[in-house]
Parts: sequence; C-alpha cells; structure tokens
Amino acid sequence: MSYILSAATPPPLIIHLDSRFASQYLENDANGRALSTNYIYVMREPIVVPDHMNLLISLHTATIPYSFYNVRTDINDKVYYTSAGVDGDITLTHGNYSATGLITELKTKLEAEIGGGFSISTTYSRETIKFTYTITGVASFVFKFSNTLASAADLLGFYDGEDTTMNIGAGTLSEKAIDLNDSIHGLYIRQNIATKGTLDNEQGTFSNILARLPISTNAGGIIFYSPSDNDHETMVSAPLIQTIGVKLTDDRNRAIDLNGLHWQMSFKISYIHKETLREPPPRRYRPQDEELKIKSRTKQRQKK
Repeated sequence: MSYILSAATPPPLIIHLDSRFASQYLENDANGRALSTNYIYVMREPIVVPDHMNLLISLHTATIPYSFYNVRTDINDKVYYTSAGVDGDITLTHGNYSATGLITELKTKLEAEIGGGFSISTTYSRETIKFTYTITGVASFVFKFSNTLASAADLLGFYDGEDTTMNIGAGTLSEKAIDLNDSIHGLYIRQNIATKGTLDNEQGTFSNILARLPISTNAGGIIFYSPSDNDHETMVSAPLIQTIGVKLTDDRNRAIDLNGLHWQMSFKISYIHKETLREPPPRRYRPQDEELKIKSRTKQRQKK
C-alpha cells in the first residue's frame, strides 16, 4: 500500500533495535536465562506525533541467526508410549536434528528407558518423507500421542490426539510425512505499536504481527530481511511512542530461543496527514421549492 505525502510531511524515521540493548527481557529459557526474542526497549527520546498526523509503520530490515532448534524443550520433545501394557515417556534432547539424527536419538532414548530386550529400528524414505518403525522384544507397543503436552508427534510422522499401535516384528509406516521444522516454517516479528494490522489465522482475529520472514538459509546461517516495494504498512494513531515491545515467534506465537545469540531489526515510521471530514455544501435555495410546499399544504386542507 502506498500513500501520497505532501511537502509539509516530516521525513520518515528509522529505528534500529538490537536485542542486546533491551531495557527489559520478558521471558526466560528452560535454564532461567533471558530470551533475547521477547523484550521491551524504552527510548530516551520519544516520538511525538502532531495532532493532525498518523503514522505508518513497517519492517525495514532484520538480521536473525539461525541458531534455534527444531526439537525444543517443553514444546515438542516428549514421546509417550505404552510398552507391554506399561505407560511411559521419554524426553528428546533439544537440538537441531536431521531425519537420521532424530532416528538415532529416538532409538537411544527408548531402548535405554524400556530395556529388557526392547529394540526399535527406524528407516527414512525420501520418496514418501515418512519413517518406517520396526519394533521387537516386547509383546505390544503403542505410540500414545493422545497426550499432546509438548508432543513430538509431528516430528515422528503421527497425528496429535491419536494413538498408533505398532506391528511387532514388522514395519509400521508413519501415518503422515514427518515435519522436521515443526511450527517453524517462518519467523514472525510482533510488536506493541500496531495491534490490528494483520490477520492471525490461528486465532481468527487481527493481531500485532508486523511481518513474516521466510527461512531461506540452513541451520547455522543468518536470516536476512531487506525492504521491498511491496512491504506491508500499518497505520497507527498515537500521540506518542516511547516504549517498543518486540517478540520473535514461531507459527503459534511461541518465542524463539536463539540459544544465547542476539538479533537485530529496524522499523520504518512515516508520517501521513489525517483526512479532514468535509461536510456537504448547504442545499441551494430555489423559489420553486417553496411553491411546491404551499401546493402540498393546500391539497392536504382540501382533503380535510
């Protein structure tokens, strides 16, 4: 969206933010350390908006290290099961796993937890993007993803809310394609200045999402965002801006853990003049209008 700016409009402002200089962090990671992806920054020099103007806000640039994991503590690291009638669960070590790395982690944790000759062998098919599980050494085994608390169901190719009974001694194909990205298909930058600029499809309401950044690099790289002619701008009506809240999230509004690293972004703020509501001009007096009124009154009297 573009707006026509007059010569009297103040020039745009660029606000550069670095998470290492946050005034306050709002969340901690599993170890109690501050998350760099949810913070407040208080400006020493507030932005004062003239009464006759509104603001347009948009994302200008962003630089984010791809240091977050696809298996995250208390989000998708739990595997629930019933082995030979006994319920149990394991916790996957948080990290950035490939398909083969996830297979190894699952095997190590399950066999150590269950013991007694239990064995699980898993293969991955690039053609179907699915796992095939072969379990031996127990009378029965069920993956219990009806317990969805921090469930790893998507990672392993199962549906949340459903249990799957495995074939003992024979291969069992995962019910759907595995999703190693698991709710990090893009990064969302949220802020507290414009709260109704974009529709959040998960909630079905307009939200404070400023922009969605596609992930265009591999783990260990840097995600860059640069402005384009099609950048979304959100109109804001506020007399003053001094406190800026910023949050970097996954698809489900959960703060991303950059594992101790920091990230940078910048806003672009432009001024626009408020539209002045114009009253319609008064109706021009015409002598014939008065004649019509007199004739109407005369007819009403004659009817009486």
